[in-house]
Amino acid sequence: MNLHDFEYFNALGDLLSFTAVSNYFGVSQPTITYAVKRLEQYYNCDLIYKDRSHRTVVLTNEGKILKTHIENILDELALTQRAIEHSKNRQLHVGFPPIIRAKILSQLLQKKEAISFLAHFDLISGGSEELLSKLLSGHIDFSLIGSITPLSLPNLEVKRLYKREFYIFVSKENPLASRKEISFEEALEYPFILLDESFVHMEAFKNLNDKYKRKAKILLNFSDIQTIGQLVKSDVGITLMTDFLPFSDMESIVKIPLIPEDKQIFYVQYAYLKNTIIGENLQALMALLDELDEEGSLSMPL
Repeated sequence: MNLHDFEYFNALGDLLSFTAVSNYFGVSQPTITYAVKRLEQYYNCDLIYKDRSHRTVVLTNEGKILKTHIENILDELALTQRAIEHSKNRQLHVGFPPIIRAKILSQLLQKKEAISFLAHFDLISGGSEELLSKLLSGHIDFSLIGSITPLSLPNLEVKRLYKREFYIFVSKENPLASRKEISFEEALEYPFILLDESFVHMEAFKNLNDKYKRKAKILLNFSDIQTIGQLVKSDVGITLMTDFLPFSDMESIVKIPLIPEDKQIFYVQYAYLKNTIIGENLQALMALLDELDEEGSLSMPL
């Protein structure tokens, strides 16, 4: 039994054809057959049904159990390979979602020492969901992640940095501007201008929109916060957003809290795989992030 046997059997469980697996790996069909036989001899059981009436391969219960474990083994081996490659290259890959990056990096870069320090890392941009997927697959080593519920996964170490409420933002000329708080239902009278699907903010909007039977009207989606701010300022529409990264012209825009029943929370946290080896540079980065206060500012000198 060897690693290739595991790879062949895993593919066989997916493709359910000896011919398809042999073509996929560029090997002969008997190679796949002997791999299955070796595994059956090692585990002393049938892993596939031998009934030739089956047009495709059918795994036995023992075969299904083995495939499940093989998937985990191959995933772990892939993670190990990527971690070693990253270590050999002497550079850690760190994920920064755009909204979080803009806020946090602007604070870190106020310190001259931080500019040279950040050169130790390959900063990867992307939405929080995309970066979480890359983190779990080992393509990046560490990431800041935004979410509307606290991140909790069994194979991740997670540290929450802070949380922010979502608000309805309107032009000061909008009739809602005088309100001290508002329900999402009351906001449905106005069209929304929102961040696009790559932002966690859309999840908060969808939660509220689902609650009120999807009655919200979406006028436009943008990836640029300041464009949204300009349109809200001109009273083209309203938006749902955190005040984590304020608009450039807040004097013309009013921030209205949602009523308690409709409140949505934006959580900012960093995460890394539990088996990650924490080197000096990563420790230093984590220490910097831990010093950020709830406003995203450094509470201690670098």
